[in-house]
Amino acid sequence: MVKTEDSPSNMLETCFRNISSLLNQDLLNRLRLYLTQCREQEYSLTEELQKEVQDDFVRMRQENQGQVTVDDLHAHLVLARLVAVSKGKSSLDEGDWNHVKQLERTRRSQRTAAPRAEPRA
Repeated sequence: MVKTEDSPSNMLETCFRNISSLLNQDLLNRLRLYLTQCREQEYSLTEELQKEVQDDFVRMRQENQGQVTVDDLHAHLVLARLVAVSKGKSSLDEGDWNHVKQLERTRRSQRTAAPRAEPRA
């Protein structure tokens, strides 16, 4: 049986309540400006890094037969762009690409290891 106070919806509500207590108009304006700058930031991949991404994708598909798809490559590339532009960079570097791969490995392992919630009656 799931405890009501520990349910994901209650935890999320508590998180949002705590976050909203920290937000003020100045901070919201600065966050909006930051997000706008990230969205409009020029971004590119060098030919060298394109080759590394391609080689990594081929390697991931070989190591995980049938479990790595083009959608996974797309997710990696989107996350890579977000990581780079969040740091004010206009292109991805090897360190950030390795960080993205680690983030995705962690996410996948947590997704497969997470216990499933029992259906409500």
